[in-house]
Amino acid sequence: MIIIHFNYFDSSPPYQIILVNLSRENTYHHLMALKNGDATSFKWIYTQYHSLIYYYSLKFIQNGTMAEEATADVFITLWKKRGIINPKLPIQAFLYKIAKDTSYNYLKKIASNARLKQQYLENYPTIEIKNGEVLFLEQEQLALVNEVIQTLPPKRLEVFKLRYYEGLDNKTIADQLDISINTVKAHLAKARLYLKENMSLEQDILL
Repeated sequence: MIIIHFNYFDSSPPYQIILVNLSRENTYHHLMALKNGDATSFKWIYTQYHSLIYYYSLKFIQNGTMAEEATADVFITLWKKRGIINPKLPIQAFLYKIAKDTSYNYLKKIASNARLKQQYLENYPTIEIKNGEVLFLEQEQLALVNEVIQTLPPKRLEVFKLRYYEGLDNKTIADQLDISINTVKAHLAKARLYLKENMSLEQDILL
């Protein structure tokens, strides 16, 4: 898997594009090590995903300084919650969920404090996210949705694809796979629950 990081810290074009090769085996190795408390692997994950999470946070907070602070909080939370990481699943989903919750907490703090709100409006004008950044984030999220879907058990994946990719109704799927309609419904219900548990709300909406 290739992830493209856009380096916009230097506001003058041309922007720097960094290609990072995140092989499944390499990422799995570092996630396993991180889960067991390895600081070197934590640093590796931080390096690979910092820019991605920064721009994801920026999309919500709309302020560069606060987005950077929120990004730091995201990785602090990742370290604290490393024990619940599932190395078999894409770490982006976990990071996106933490980043979204963290960004909302920042916005709630600003909104609930009149002084902070006024300072925010005066000193940090709204930053308009560039179209290219938004497109990149959306493409990354869509790719992640598909990657999580591919981790479904084979039969459940087959039922899911027939229902949501090909648009077949439950009866047609049941007839085609020679299973009962109730079995089809059970597969779909379990698939949706699995995806909901392993993707953030925003990705669930995309799905």
